[in-house]
Amino acid sequence: MLVSYNWLQDFLDLNEDPKDLAEKITRTGVEIADVIHPSEGLKKLVVGHVEECEAVEGTHLHRCMVDIGEEEPIQIVCGAPNVAAGENVIVALHGARIAGNEKIKRGKIRGIKSNGMICGLQEIGFSDSVVPEKYADGIFVFPEDADVKPGEEVYDALGMNDYILDFDITPNRADTLSMEGAAYEVGAIVEQKPKIEEVVLKEDGTPWSNQLAATVDEKLAPKFYLRKLTGVKVAESPLWMQRRLWNAGIRPINNVVDVTNYVMLLTGQPMHAYDARAFENGKLEVRKANKGEKLTLLNDKEVDLDERDIVITDGEKPVMMAGVMGGLNSEITDDTTDVILESAIFDPTLVRKSALRHANRTEASSRYEKGVNWDNTEKAINMAALLLRNDAEATIEEGIIKASDQKREPVVITTTPDYINKVLGTKISNDEMLEIFNRLNFEAKIDNGKLIVNVPNRRWDISIPADLVEEVGRIYGYDNLESTQPLLAETHGGYSETEEMMRRMKQIVEGQGLMEAISYSLTSPEKALRYTKDQKPLVEVEMPLNSSRSAMRENLMTGLMDAASYNMARKQKELALYEQGRVYDFENGTFNEHEHLAALYSGNTFTDNWQHVNQKVDFYFVKGQLTNLFTAIGIDENRIEYQAAQIPGMHPTRTAAIYIDKQYVGMIGMIAHRITMFEKATRGSEIYGYELDLDTIIPMLTKGMTAKAAPKFPAIERDLSILVNKDVTNQDIENVIKSNGGKYLVSLKVIDVYAGNHIEAHKKSLAYNLTFLNEKDTLTDEVVNKAMDDIMVALKNDLEAKIR
Repeated sequence: MLVSYNWLQDFLDLNEDPKDLAEKITRTGVEIADVIHPSEGLKKLVVGHVEECEAVEGTHLHRCMVDIGEEEPIQIVCGAPNVAAGENVIVALHGARIAGNEKIKRGKIRGIKSNGMICGLQEIGFSDSVVPEKYADGIFVFPEDADVKPGEEVYDALGMNDYILDFDITPNRADTLSMEGAAYEVGAIVEQKPKIEEVVLKEDGTPWSNQLAATVDEKLAPKFYLRKLTGVKVAESPLWMQRRLWNAGIRPINNVVDVTNYVMLLTGQPMHAYDARAFENGKLEVRKANKGEKLTLLNDKEVDLDERDIVITDGEKPVMMAGVMGGLNSEITDDTTDVILESAIFDPTLVRKSALRHANRTEASSRYEKGVNWDNTEKAINMAALLLRNDAEATIEEGIIKASDQKREPVVITTTPDYINKVLGTKISNDEMLEIFNRLNFEAKIDNGKLIVNVPNRRWDISIPADLVEEVGRIYGYDNLESTQPLLAETHGGYSETEEMMRRMKQIVEGQGLMEAISYSLTSPEKALRYTKDQKPLVEVEMPLNSSRSAMRENLMTGLMDAASYNMARKQKELALYEQGRVYDFENGTFNEHEHLAALYSGNTFTDNWQHVNQKVDFYFVKGQLTNLFTAIGIDENRIEYQAAQIPGMHPTRTAAIYIDKQYVGMIGMIAHRITMFEKATRGSEIYGYELDLDTIIPMLTKGMTAKAAPKFPAIERDLSILVNKDVTNQDIENVIKSNGGKYLVSLKVIDVYAGNHIEAHKKSLAYNLTFLNEKDTLTDEVVNKAMDDIMVALKNDLEAKIR
């Protein structure tokens, strides 16, 4: 809600800086998002009177002689189509600053000297959305009622010397979506009672109530009032009203429509004006739309009405979508003479859903959906009728039709001052508390220790004692509340040991180049059990949104596969993803949650590079990544064992179960071809991954990490090449070497494997690099040679190896 500071002064005697006032309002709970001063940055903009206007032959330009209050008129070249002699216009003089900090200078246009510029509203900072349609493509012309003189600045006449307070309200404070509501709020802050005028209306026409039979479903419209005006002369609104509308962000249209918008801004009550010819049959009905009905709205948008939409009809066809926007078939036009005004309360939920359903949210619908003051329904329609008599020479027909007229009684809340003080932690006296409610214009009294507050209908957000606590607190001033230590035990922040370890593992895999993914916990029953070695009873959803979200996952790999499919469908083949999250089961009739970590790889191990060094991701690369993870978290690789396993959804010969100290902790391998071939995006791709049960692994970890200095003494490396039978595994060889290598053997790695024509058919050749290091002394060749001899003897005896 854009609130005019100048308009607020009609209700309150304000003499403080608007920005200081905005700060006070914000501190009481209604945020002021911005304070806008429309004339800021502008200068040398004056009223000009066009005395002469001649078309420049062969162009769209006009040579104008403009009176700017000086001895002689000045010459200005203007290209606007609506410029004419006799008009009062906005003139930017030589040296003026207009919107965008653009400077205006004297110059020549088509060889004709121009001493300034005749401006449209957009050129001096007005938004396109508030510029009257007749001036949207040309200059602004002051209406005849404007009290302006050539040479005087335009800012006051256009409302640009005002300050606009942008009330960024929360949905519960919709009472401030009106000038009267804003005045009550600001009045409570500055300790003034706002001057709210009552409407005294004298009807000067003939009775009309029997001319229209109005039928209303009270569930749809608990209050529905109608008035009729005749002899209306549709024209441009007076400038004072246009100022207030565009400063509130509303485009002036004509004096009838503008009055309804003005009254809505003033009272918060949305209104609508119909051309009375729309109800020539003497019927008006408020009902829900019928299937197949259509309505062309005032913005020329044709909508297919839904059976849940509230509509106003002439007994047959719809003429308005209630609470949202009127229909084109009941629009106020230049030839309208008789007008029917509507002021009503509609069901807020239905209005909100209609506005969303048809993508047509309006100022009216936003007020209806948040709430409207039921006490202003009649006041609004009478005020609109009074304004139209003044501005459109209308005659107010006698009588008001109240087709529905439910009453809403003010809320009475009973509490105690002690309760309010206890919640706020204050010691506000009874007199101070009553004064706060007096500032809010609430009737309040204290009787036998009880505080009884009558809440007016304009504050429909207040209904329970806690709401009164909030009102007292914000008016008393949150800054005035004493700071005290909480009486409850403090909750210490930080992560648990388990959380710290999980975060550490996530940091490690991210350091390996993996990107975190977050997937749904809900999936299909088939996917929930896929990639799971020991399947357990599923956790199924009783009322799922659809079959693909009907069970809770027992693994994370299914979510990573969905992410892979999504990315590959968009030509992203190089993937390295991980997810850390929970999986679920219903083992032993109990709902269980388990922390898991899963990773997925596809494509090359290196990104494209100028050296064209590429290597496809395979089982061994992923196993190496996993080994590095285990090493980084302190799990000795001697404790880890990989065993071939058959796991649903995984490749039958490229999958292994992972055991630590003979306890199953997860799996590693390639996704089965039948899975990747199922979707076009993943077809032909080799996808590898692993998944770990962190609930099992974390208790195996040791706390902390110990760093040590780099060794002072040099290491000695030796290479060893052996020939063994093909059925001898690398693990068997490493076990023998490590068992006989002595205490100084610190590193062992394979550097070559060969099986081919140059050796026996049942044999294979392996080469190893061995590193020896004594961290406390210089290692000698004698010690290393002895260790190597022991290793070679053991290999010959235990594995029948041949040293090459």
